[in-house]
Amino acid sequence: MMVESNRNCSLIRFFKKPALLLFTLTLIPAGHFYSHLPEGKVFLYFTHSEEAYGDGSTVMDAGVMIKKELEKERVQAELDRTDVIQKLLEQNIPYGRAYEKSREILIPVILSHRQPVTLLDIHRDAVGPSVSTVTIHDKPYARIAFVIGQDQPGYKKNLEFAQLMVSELESASPGITRGIILKSGAETNGVFNQDLSGHSLLLEFGGVDNTAEEIGRSARAFSKAYADYLNGETKR
Repeated sequence: MMVESNRNCSLIRFFKKPALLLFTLTLIPAGHFYSHLPEGKVFLYFTHSEEAYGDGSTVMDAGVMIKKELEKERVQAELDRTDVIQKLLEQNIPYGRAYEKSREILIPVILSHRQPVTLLDIHRDAVGPSVSTVTIHDKPYARIAFVIGQDQPGYKKNLEFAQLMVSELESASPGITRGIILKSGAETNGVFNQDLSGHSLLLEFGGVDNTAEEIGRSARAFSKAYADYLNGETKR
């Protein structure tokens, strides 16, 4: 089982050096990030680490729930607790560069695995309960939106992955997703670090008024859908 961790500081410092990083990236075969099936391992992280829910729980709490549910499905998962927004504040970096900061977490993860790892950036959307909540079998669930950035050449692979996950989720729990949100252009990031893996997703897990209980139900549904996705890919 992979454990929760913050990556070794010396390794992070190494990958923050542009010349060394560029050289290391040249050692990876072209198309590596997009041409293979994932190992099944999941890496959870939080670009907007300050996002919270109405009951006081946070996106990090949501990540912990997802990790536990994935492990119940025998999926290896690692969770990085780096407070990206606090790092920005400490270093006087604008909020709009949060994805640059979270990228520093991801590069060592990508390069330390022979096959792509599924990257999940967990967020909380700024929408109310009429949009963020659905009742399934008489119980409220936090709805999940899949955000895909189109401003990078491999986005169609991420889109395909998102479409398969939405299909798995909707088959088991109709209405649990808000579908796929495509973003591009000057008013948004448009990449979201999804150029690092063809199995990278930005997930809006619920909205401002969802509770930990509702997030937990959706974490179970998502984890089961991911395990089903992996099993389906193995059989294809």
